[in-house]
Amino acid sequence: MQLVANQLKTLALGVTLSASAFSGAWAQDADAALERFRALMSEQGIEMAWANADISGDDATITGVTVNAEGGPQPIGDITFTDISQVDDGYRVERISMPSYEATESGGTVTLTDVVMDAVFLPDEGVEVAGAEVFFYEYASLGAARFEMEGREVFSLTNLNARITPPEGDGELAFTGGAERFTADLTAADNPEQQAVIERLGYEQISGQMDFAGSWAAGDGRLKLSQYDFIIEDAGTLGITVDISGYTPAFIKALRETTERMAANPEGDQSAQGLALLGLMQQINIHGMEIRFDDASLTNRVIDYAAEDQGATRADVVNQTKAVFPLILAQLNAPQLMQMATGAVSAFLDDPQSLTIRAAPATPVPFAMVLAAGAASPDLLVQQLGLTVTAND
Repeated sequence: MQLVANQLKTLALGVTLSASAFSGAWAQDADAALERFRALMSEQGIEMAWANADISGDDATITGVTVNAEGGPQPIGDITFTDISQVDDGYRVERISMPSYEATESGGTVTLTDVVMDAVFLPDEGVEVAGAEVFFYEYASLGAARFEMEGREVFSLTNLNARITPPEGDGELAFTGGAERFTADLTAADNPEQQAVIERLGYEQISGQMDFAGSWAAGDGRLKLSQYDFIIEDAGTLGITVDISGYTPAFIKALRETTERMAANPEGDQSAQGLALLGLMQQINIHGMEIRFDDASLTNRVIDYAAEDQGATRADVVNQTKAVFPLILAQLNAPQLMQMATGAVSAFLDDPQSLTIRAAPATPVPFAMVLAAGAASPDLLVQQLGLTVTAND
């Protein structure tokens, strides 16, 4: 699992770096633009170097590119910049592309192809960019990503993309995107017991897609994730929506710096680090939130699995679950939540369609109050957040 985590970090790094740009419409501007680019990347904790910069008119290619990584510099291939121009407060690059990238570690290989970003703005020093800490882009895509272990494809993804509409004045930035298709081989699980469960459920190979949309305003940090759907074929759809404020550029920067300090000092005072994160999160206000699961056969497969294990009928398993669930919730000492959740789960088990947990407070609720209410009484949390649990709606 550590190998997978490392490769996913490499994948994210490759996409991030391919999204970075330098500018300079004239050769004499190249050195200054490159140094500015290097400085911006360094501010994000990414130390970058390249062997050569080939500049031809308004286009450029940096070759032999490396970034800092555990064990030394990590090569990431060449990056091409097309149609570079100097504009007010910075530079614009019409397209940044990285044709391919491959990295192998401990028998696992991650491959990226056709990484592209369009309409990239790289700001001058001291210029703030609404919607980004470093640069702004209007479109980004990853043609394909593949992770292989011991010659076996474990995960693949095609056409991961994001489109961003810049704000007008102090307005909201809008974004949409998703992944056209992903596949995963779950038989690669190391645990034999997990493999047996996966096989009996019929999910040895899974596939699906992802879609997201939303908006963000830099001024008050209002982030509205209006859609985040993670769809697995023949299983179901997990949908999440979020509406919060306080997610400002200053908050984002402070959060990044805090997490970087924690990562750099894992043996440090965990209590102090936790308090630092908690202090940051108190700047967030919750306006609304929803988690919804739309079933597409997963629930019935799990019920059938349990029935076979127990030598019982489907009806027996459903009734047993209905009887046990209230006993589990009773430990929370939250009668209102127990009654609401028990009714919803019972209806869902009888007819698995959808299950929704929704928070709709009358007024925004500070994150600190949510923590305090949750510690004092789950029912108080229900009242403050306007929390509801429903089925099949």
